[in-house]
Amino acid sequence: MERHQCTEEEADTRLRASIQALLEDPIPEPPREPPRPLTPPANEEPRSPPRKKATFVDFDQDATISSQIPHHPCEFAIRRTENIEYVELWYFTTEGCNEASKTTLTAADNVFNLLGTGTGPVSLQPMKATKASPNAITDEHLTWEQIMTARHKLIATANQVGWNQKLTIALAEFYIGLEGLKASGKNTRALILYHAVARKLWHQALRGRGDPFNISRISEKLLAELENKVRDSDHEDMRRIA
Repeated sequence: MERHQCTEEEADTRLRASIQALLEDPIPEPPREPPRPLTPPANEEPRSPPRKKATFVDFDQDATISSQIPHHPCEFAIRRTENIEYVELWYFTTEGCNEASKTTLTAADNVFNLLGTGTGPVSLQPMKATKASPNAITDEHLTWEQIMTARHKLIATANQVGWNQKLTIALAEFYIGLEGLKASGKNTRALILYHAVARKLWHQALRGRGDPFNISRISEKLLAELENKVRDSDHEDMRRIA
């Protein structure tokens, strides 16, 4: 069978028909990409939010620095006092305050530590506020002169951190009572031991770990018991020397 040869006119007609079909059918649009978020140029740093201006306490133009270097207890003792927790009275002695004044401020002061009681919520406190001094002396090993000097700084700190007036008055009267007993001839060593025991038990009671009591009411019975212990200890020392 002979193949049909298209004439030039037929070829031209077919080409026109193909072109017309393409014109009538819409050309599908290519898929559009989702809009990209605007990003700064590679060489441009992202903008940070505006910083808050630092605040400061105003001062008198004519005021000058104090002629005396202030001596304060360390942050650890202040925070313990603020929380009405027992802290050794040594931190409020001249020696304790001198050590605190020699402490150099460093970047470590901005380090925080997790502090919790085990049953209550956990709080963040500066590391220096949770660190005790390795040089601290327990109350029973303080001298009478150290106790009588440090009491003023302790009571002043208690007032500064917002203690209830009832507490500060009771504590002040406690020291006045001890001083009166010393003047009446009571054994100094027994009074030092009584001070150490009473303060520890008082703070424990204030924190709910014992029966609360008025620390300014001196217990003659407890003091007499401590006097007997001191007397027995002195006799034992005398036997060893002999």
